[in-house]
Amino acid sequence: MKVLKTILVQLFTGINIATLLLLWACCAVTYFNPADYPRLSLFTLTFPVFLLVNVLFVFFWLIFKVKRVWIPLAGMALCGSFVRDYIPVNWPSAAPDSALTILSYNTNGFGGYGTKTERQPDAQERIQRCLLSADADIICLQEAQKKDAVIQALADEGYEHYYNAELLIFSRLPILSADTLAMHTRHNHCVRAFLLQGADTVMLINQHLESNRLTAEVKAAYREALQRPDRDSLREDLKPMFDLLTAASPYRAQQTDTLLHIVREWLPRPVILCGDFNDTPVSYTHRELTSALTSAFCESGNGVGFTFHEKGFPVRIDHILFDGDTWRSYQTHVIDTISSSDHYPIITKLARRSR
Repeated sequence: MKVLKTILVQLFTGINIATLLLLWACCAVTYFNPADYPRLSLFTLTFPVFLLVNVLFVFFWLIFKVKRVWIPLAGMALCGSFVRDYIPVNWPSAAPDSALTILSYNTNGFGGYGTKTERQPDAQERIQRCLLSADADIICLQEAQKKDAVIQALADEGYEHYYNAELLIFSRLPILSADTLAMHTRHNHCVRAFLLQGADTVMLINQHLESNRLTAEVKAAYREALQRPDRDSLREDLKPMFDLLTAASPYRAQQTDTLLHIVREWLPRPVILCGDFNDTPVSYTHRELTSALTSAFCESGNGVGFTFHEKGFPVRIDHILFDGDTWRSYQTHVIDTISSSDHYPIITKLARRSR
């Protein structure tokens, strides 16, 4: 019996180490440009799987061999910055009264794309009420058709706006100028506005990085594959989705590089960059952009904070980044009480740091 226990402990130790190596590999892949390694970049999507396995190993070793608990703990600590990006834990604190409130939301055509509007014919009104009740100083919308009623409703509350390419900026701060950034893209775009805050000019970027263009048929095949993972045709069922993801990732990589160049040129002046990244917190896109900016959710959010909530695809792909030398974030969270889009809004408060 003792021999069998020893063999099992060694076996599970090997499995634990193997999952740690795969977890580290997910982190390492974020340093490879998807423009050069598009298929390899998809491996980062498995990060939460290997993270969960190692969390379970902590409990496993605590029960069966407490001396081995250091293996998953030390392994996760070595990639702690990625773990924190994916599932941060922060002590909540109140924001100063002077803080700016920033909201980013992919509205899915104000509920007009896909099947959401069939279940919620008043989706546009629901979204409009959500925007007004948030009482944000800056609102960045993606996949936003130009709805005159929404624009007028927010104008009545003191918002200026800029619209182009299904990207909409509302601001209570004066908009000095705005333009659309030239990006390597098939369809998606980024817009930029320069806002006046006191004596400072803030560069605000509202972005919608390259979409994966997953069709309803591809998503349905993926969900079916999850329900029957033992099928011989699993790889064939998932291939269309992998092909679409692979095709989009080089575009996002080039867009990321362009945005990072624009941001670095503007720094150390104030920057806010938000929108639908179409990439998770463990990705080339997120790691590169947070090399210059701070993630609001990482600094003051809690948990996984999924912003894309379509069945079978829970991920956080909507982000708010900012110049960490200028601001500190507070109370970042996902507003999960409105389901008129396939995304949830993400909101944060930014307060100026004392000089």
